[in-house]
Amino acid sequence: MLARAFDRGHGYELREAGADDVVSETYYSALELGGDALTAMGVHPERARRMTQSFVASEKANEDQLFNAWRNIEESIHFSPRYGELFMKLEESLGHAMREDIRRIEDEAPAWTPPRNSG
Repeated sequence: MLARAFDRGHGYELREAGADDVVSETYYSALELGGDALTAMGVHPERARRMTQSFVASEKANEDQLFNAWRNIEESIHFSPRYGELFMKLEESLGHAMREDIRRIEDEAPAWTPPRNSG
């Protein structure tokens, strides 16, 4: 079953209800905006694309762990310390992957200067 979620928690609820493939309404637009923001800050477009890909890969690699931790949250508790720990590990892992990717891309990519605003 396919489903559209408005955020991560709603996606977990849909997955719990039996959805096999859940897509967040805001996920891909946030990825695109994040890549555009990196480029606007002077990051080479190819590096920004790869950083976005690293983020997606990291999320995908940890989605089952986060989902299972979410499932174990007691109904009366709105936040699980275990879920928070996993989410922080995901953030650390993502940061490491992005730093490694940046290091690799710097060795491969030619120098790039962002376009200047004309206004």
